[in-house]
Amino acid sequence: MLFSKKLNLDVPSPETDLVDAGLLDSLKFVELLMELERRFGMTISSNELEIDNFRSMSKIAEFLASRKGAKTDSFIPATDVSAA
Repeated sequence: MLFSKKLNLDVPSPETDLVDAGLLDSLKFVELLMELERRFGMTISSNELEIDNFRSMSKIAEFLASRKGAKTDSFIPATDVSAA
């Protein structure tokens, strides 16, 4: 739901490169960061803003999972990619 409902992005697959596909511009990136912080109750520091961490839904899920205590089990549903 994050991508389709909150960011109004239709992402074809969890592996789609959001930057190369033109889906994640600078404004959408800031919106994404704000929503991740809100949804997962975390603060993403400027030291963590490596674009490779945010290139795809899979990379974002890996980044979130690497954060201690982040709950990411519902970030990318196995059956409905558009719901993430």
